[in-house]
Amino acid sequence: MFYLVDVEEKVGIEAQKLKQNIQESIEEKLEELHLKEKNGVFLGVVEIKKIGETGEILPEKPYIYFDVEYTSLFFQPVQNEIVEGYVTEVAEFGPFVRIGPIDALVHISQITKEKLTYNPEQDIITSKNSKIVIKKGEEVRAMVANSSISEERVRVNLTMKQEGLGLIKSLSKSKKSKK
Repeated sequence: MFYLVDVEEKVGIEAQKLKQNIQESIEEKLEELHLKEKNGVFLGVVEIKKIGETGEILPEKPYIYFDVEYTSLFFQPVQNEIVEGYVTEVAEFGPFVRIGPIDALVHISQITKEKLTYNPEQDIITSKNSKIVIKKGEEVRAMVANSSISEERVRVNLTMKQEGLGLIKSLSKSKKSKK
């Protein structure tokens, strides 16, 4: 899920950057500060609403601090959320699906109840009767099973076992055959 966050905080800028456009310097600094955000994946500063008129120098700090009000865009996967994406990579243990800015794993055991096998020569996952073929570029609908976000990495696991989830093209075909 994408969401906007309004923030008010003091932002420190190096003195040599004061010669540049202050707003650009603050935007760069905000992006550096939020790259390791624990509450979601920081995607960027949407808008800087206000920058304080004067900077403040704090003792023993190499920065000039400005009061800044801004809006940032984040991506946070939510458990049980239905997502659509495309397969970016197929591995022996399952495909990776691009949802928003990240690649999430659908473990091979979370695709279907049927037995699936990985074919390394073709880089695909197939079912015994070949009704299911998962390859790079396929569009899928899945549900977020769980996620963990830390400063080092974002991990998201998806499932496609429930009804209404799976390969988009297969879902479209089954919908037509039911009519």
